[in-house]
Amino acid sequence: HPPGLHTTQRLYGCDLLSDGSVRGSNRYGFDGRDFISFELGSRSFVAADGAAQITKRKWEHDGIVVDHLTNYLENICPEWLQKYVRYGREVLERKDPPDVHVSGYEEHGILTLSCHAYGFYPGIIGINWMKGDEIRDQETEWGGIVPNSDGTFHSWARIEALPGEREQYRCRVEHAGMPEPGIFAWEPESVWNSTPVLVAVSVIGAIIVIIGLIAVGVWKLRAGKREGNGYDPAPTTEITA
Repeated sequence: HPPGLHTTQRLYGCDLLSDGSVRGSNRYGFDGRDFISFELGSRSFVAADGAAQITKRKWEHDGIVVDHLTNYLENICPEWLQKYVRYGREVLERKDPPDVHVSGYEEHGILTLSCHAYGFYPGIIGINWMKGDEIRDQETEWGGIVPNSDGTFHSWARIEALPGEREQYRCRVEHAGMPEPGIFAWEPESVWNSTPVLVAVSVIGAIIVIIGLIAVGVWKLRAGKREGNGYDPAPTTEITA
């Protein structure tokens, strides 16, 4: 090897398939490039370049490395894989359905519809906009699947439409936590249900109540002063016979 600092890398692992069979591999890299690899069942190495041919001939000739890798990938690795799956079964089998919210706004004659999915796990989800029964993926803009601080995920999909065609659009969401895909539509809130209007009405109502309380307080204060001055607004007259 040339003098100086060099880096070796190793990537190895196994897959336990549904039929009980095992698939495994062991790969080596040198200075950031592929060097030599081994696939379970082949009992031979694949050299990535001429320098790796020397290692390939040596390892295949003595057979020790081949036996070691075969035993590890075929027996030890699947045992550890099953153990880790048992440890993490609760997390691996966790399925939190998404909370879906559809919104929209109109600007310059274009209606933009957004479909947001919050708090789902695992982080694999399908969000599609439909016009009628047709999925409109070519017109859809997607956000990435972004992790939340609690370990769940959120994502969104957006599409532009004509305002008059609003009722034709639906958002289709498919996730492992849902028994079947959900179809969601944007239902614009009436003016009396909109947040700004509710806030304004609440403020006005509070002002009216405060004014009423002040008026009652002033009235009681004035009434108290009149009683203290001996003023009787309706004096009675004693009649004797």
